[in-house]
Amino acid sequence: MKIQNLLFLLLSFAGQLSGQSAPVYPITSEFAGTNYEQERYNDLYDYTEILIDPTGEWTYEDARTRSDQFGPNTTRTDRNVDHIYWVKLRLRADTAARYLFSAGYLYGDFAQVDVYYEHQDSLIRQTAGYQLKAAEKIIRRSGSYFWIDVPADNILTVYLRVDDVTWYCECMQRYPVSIYHIDPQSIMSWRAAYTLPDMEAPEFISLDQETGEMVGRMDKVRGTDNSWLATKRRVVSLVRYFEFYPDTDCNRSLEEVQRDWDNKAFFRGYKRFDFARDTCYWARLEVINPEPFPQTRTFAYAFCRWDRIDYYLPGSDGQYAAHEAFPNANDQKAFTFTIPANDTVVLYIRYPRQTNAYGANGSMVDIHPEDLHRSQQLIRYKYLLAGGMLFFMIYFLLQVIVTREKVMFYYCLLLFGLSPYLLASLNLTPIFEYTQNIFHVSRTLHWISLFVGATLATVGFLKFSQIILDFKTTFPKFNRLIGYILFVECMLGLVATITAIIITNVPNFFSNSTFRLVEKGFNSFNGILMIFIISLAVKAYFRKVPLSGNYLIAILPLAIGVLNNTIVRPYFLPEIPVFLPFIICMLVSLMLYGILIGGQFNRMKLQESRATQKSTYLQNQLLQVESKALRAQMNPHFIFNCLNSIKGLIQETANQQAIHYLTLFSKFIRRVLQHSEEKQISLEEELEMSRLYIEMERLRFEKSFTYKVEIDPAVDTSFFRVPPMILQPILENAIWHGLMHKQGDREIRLEIKAEGEGVKCIVEDNGIGRKQAAALQVNARNGHRSFGTKLILDRLQVNQQLFNHHFVINIIDKIVNGRAAGTRVELSLD
Repeated sequence: MKIQNLLFLLLSFAGQLSGQSAPVYPITSEFAGTNYEQERYNDLYDYTEILIDPTGEWTYEDARTRSDQFGPNTTRTDRNVDHIYWVKLRLRADTAARYLFSAGYLYGDFAQVDVYYEHQDSLIRQTAGYQLKAAEKIIRRSGSYFWIDVPADNILTVYLRVDDVTWYCECMQRYPVSIYHIDPQSIMSWRAAYTLPDMEAPEFISLDQETGEMVGRMDKVRGTDNSWLATKRRVVSLVRYFEFYPDTDCNRSLEEVQRDWDNKAFFRGYKRFDFARDTCYWARLEVINPEPFPQTRTFAYAFCRWDRIDYYLPGSDGQYAAHEAFPNANDQKAFTFTIPANDTVVLYIRYPRQTNAYGANGSMVDIHPEDLHRSQQLIRYKYLLAGGMLFFMIYFLLQVIVTREKVMFYYCLLLFGLSPYLLASLNLTPIFEYTQNIFHVSRTLHWISLFVGATLATVGFLKFSQIILDFKTTFPKFNRLIGYILFVECMLGLVATITAIIITNVPNFFSNSTFRLVEKGFNSFNGILMIFIISLAVKAYFRKVPLSGNYLIAILPLAIGVLNNTIVRPYFLPEIPVFLPFIICMLVSLMLYGILIGGQFNRMKLQESRATQKSTYLQNQLLQVESKALRAQMNPHFIFNCLNSIKGLIQETANQQAIHYLTLFSKFIRRVLQHSEEKQISLEEELEMSRLYIEMERLRFEKSFTYKVEIDPAVDTSFFRVPPMILQPILENAIWHGLMHKQGDREIRLEIKAEGEGVKCIVEDNGIGRKQAAALQVNARNGHRSFGTKLILDRLQVNQQLFNHHFVINIIDKIVNGRAAGTRVELSLD
C-alpha cells in the first residue's frame, strides 16, 4: 500500500512540474506535525490550488466552471489574504471512510469556510469556522473542523470557499490559506477542553497567547521577550478553549445561563471584535487534569479589563459556588483553584459591562504562579516610569511659572502632549502584562487623549525647535511658515478628535475606513514633519548654529519612536513591536531635552552677561568722556579767572605781587596738568591744590582776608580719593561772592573731619550771604559770573556713576541777629 501511494505521489509531482494541476493528496495514516495537545496533522498547503473571487458572490457552480483557472497556492509568499478564495483540493484514499480536516488556519476561527464535494451523486455542503455558534460546530471547539467522505480508489475533488472576514485592519498578522488533515484518534476531547500541561517540564511548549498557535519552546514564545527584566514566563493561552454567552440585561443567573447555553454560546472567533460594551458576558472553560494527583493552577488576565470578575467553581457536592476576583487587589489579576486527580472541572466566569478604553476579548492564560509573581514585581518599574513622567511635568510646570521663559513653556507643552502615549504604552506593552493598569478610561476618551496629546506635543515640539535652532535667523523662510504649519496641525488634530468622538462608539470602529484614513493621515503628517525638522537640524549643525549638535542628539531617540509609530510600522513593518521602543525613545529624548534647556539657559545667561558687560563698558566710556568734558570746561573757566586777577594786579602797578601771583599760578597749573588724566586723586593732593588756590586769591585781595585749614587727625587724607579740583569751585564762590563785597574782617575756613566711613569737607565764610551776592551779581553788567556750582554738581554725579561713590552737599546760610553772616557748604563723601 505504501509503495502504491509513493508511486501516486511521484506521478502527481511529475504532473505539477509539467504545468498540470496540483498533485493529489493520498490520504495516509502517517502525520508529520503535532500540536501542543498532541493532535497530529498534515499541512496540505502544497496540494491546494487557489482562485480569487473578485466579486465575492461566486457560487459553487461558478467556481466549478472555472476549474481550469485555478493556480498554485501562493498565499505564504504573497501574504495577501484580503480576498475571498476558492480552494481546490484533490483527495484519494485506499479505503472509503470519513476523514477529518480543518481549513483557513490551524486552531483558529479566522475564516468562514464553505465546503463542497460530490458524494454518491449528491452535493455535500458543510460550513465551518467563523460566525458559527458553539452548538453548530462539528467539533465543539475553536477551529474550522469538517468531515469529508472519501471513496476508495477514486479522486475526490473538494471545493472550499475561504472568506478571511476577520482581517479588519493592517495591524493583524496575515496567515496563508491552507487545508489540514487531522488525525481524529489524536483528539483527546471533542469539546473545547483545556488539558493541563506539565509546566515544570524542561521541554515545556507554549501556545501563542493571541492565536493559540503552537510556537515552540518557551524561549521563542511571543509576549515573553522581556528577559532583560525577568525570566521568561511559563504561560499557556486559553483563548481557543473558551465558550462565551451574552447576557444583554446583565441579570441572568448561572442556572438560567446553563439551561440556555447551547442556544447562544459562541467561541471568541465568532465575535472576536464584537464584544458589546453594554453587554455582560458569561464564559465557560472545561479543564482536564490527566495526572493521578491534584493540580493547583493560576488563571490570569493579561490586561485588566474589568473592575471585578465573578467566577463559579463546583464543590464536592457538584453545586457551584460563587467567588470574586479583583484584578487590582494586591497587584493580582488572577485567581487560583485546584483540579482533582484524573478529573474535569467546568469553570464559569461572569464579566460585567466594560468601561475601559480597550476592547475586551474575554481570554485568559494559565500562568505559573512564580512567573506571575515575578511579572507583578515589574509594576514598580511601570509606576516608576509613570511617576518620573509626572515629576518631569510638575517640575517644568513650576519652572514655567517661575522663569516665564518661552522655551520652558513649549517643552512643558511637549511633555503634557506625550504623557497620554506613555500611559497607553505602559498599559499595552507585553513587558507589563499581569500588572495593574495605570488608568481606566472609556475607549472614546482614550482616543481623544491620544489625538489631543499628539497635537499639543507637535505644537510644543515645533515651537521648541524654533527657539533652540533660532529659525528667525537661521531659516527665515521656514520661520514664516511655522504659523501655517501649526494651523494645519491643529485642524488635523481637531478633525481626528471629532472623528474619535463620532466613530469610537461604533462596533468594529477600528476597521472603519474613515477612522483609519484620519488616523493614518494625522500620524503621517506628524511623521513627515519630524523628518523635515531633522533635516533642518542637520542643516543648522553644518551652519554651526549653537546647540544644534546637542539638539540632534536629543531628537534622535524621539524621532526613532515617532517615525516607528507613524511611518515605518504602519507602512513597512507592521509586525514589529511598537510600545516598548516608543517608551524608551520618548523618555531618553525628554531627559536629553531637559539637559538641552539647561544649555539654552546658560547660553541666554552668557548672552545677557556679555550684553551687560558691553553696556557697562560703553556707559563707563561715556561717563569718562563726560568727566573729561566737565574738567575741560572747568579748567578754562578757572584759568580765565586767574588771568583776570593777574591783569588787575598789573593794572594796579603791583608788579611784585603780580610776579608772586604768577609763581603761585605756575605751581597750581602744574598740579592741574599732573592730574588732568586722573579720575580721582588723594584728598591730601586736593588740599594742597586748595591751599595754592587760596593763597593766589588772598594775594589778589591784598591779603584782605584770612583763612584756616583744619584737618581731623582721624582722617587719613592720603587714603581718601576725590575728583580733582572738587573743592576749588566752592572756595571760589566763598571768596568772590561772599568775601569780596564785605566790609571789615573777612575770613574763610576749610575743615576736614571724619563722618562714619567717609569724610566731610566744610567750606565756611563770613561774607555777605548768598541772597545779597545774587542781587549784586544780577546788577553787575561786566562783573564776575561763576559756573562753579553747576560744574561741581555735574562732576559729583558722574563720579557717583563711575565709582559708585555717594555724595551729599548741603549749603547753609548763616544768620546772626536776623542778618546774613556768611555761608557754610558741607560736602560729604564716602
